[in-house]
Amino acid sequence: MVSYKNVFLKIFLQMKKLLFLFTVLITAAGFTQNDEAYVDAKVAQKMAELELQQNPEYFFRKDYCDGNIQMFNLPGGKLCTSKSTYYSVYVFWSEDEDVMKLQKFDNCGSFMPISISKKSTLGKLLKDKNALREGEVKPYEGEKIDENAFGNMSVQSCHKEYKFVFGGKPFEKKFKEFDLTNDSKYKNINAEHNNSLELIKMDNIISEMIKNFDENGKFFREN
Repeated sequence: MVSYKNVFLKIFLQMKKLLFLFTVLITAAGFTQNDEAYVDAKVAQKMAELELQQNPEYFFRKDYCDGNIQMFNLPGGKLCTSKSTYYSVYVFWSEDEDVMKLQKFDNCGSFMPISISKKSTLGKLLKDKNALREGEVKPYEGEKIDENAFGNMSVQSCHKEYKFVFGGKPFEKKFKEFDLTNDSKYKNINAEHNNSLELIKMDNIISEMIKNFDENGKFFREN
């Protein structure tokens, strides 16, 4: 007669062996896990360098979706994962009269800078600095009050944060992607206003640019 106790014991021991082997492999390959503070420190260092250089025009965009975790294979065979949430930050700065630079940072380090022509649509939008400074994204507001609002909308947890420094004068902008949409039961009365802002027009261009760079393998890790 088969002893279920012995069967379960054998399965348990095999699982322990597999877990041990997995742990050994991860340790041997190298494993890194970094949080938001790590990313912020990397970006702060880059922004400080640009400030010391007295760069006339630089800014960053920080992207994240709460709870979204990413894992990557790094050069040298190490594994890296975000801790709790994955953050990607894109720093842009003026290189000279004709060229801008873009550099990406995330939970796993930094990427090599990419050159962008100032004659691009992004470069043209950056000329209207007052519109970027003055425009404010309004929060999602339904045209009617819904007593069961939470039951009629999907959870939106993706965020964008900007910090601009033009002529040594900084200002910040932030919004939720949900603020730009009409994804609830009732129409978002602020959607049209929000999507007409120069900030959002520029944000859409940056998103498309990043998507194209990513799909064409333009982002190369520095380490």
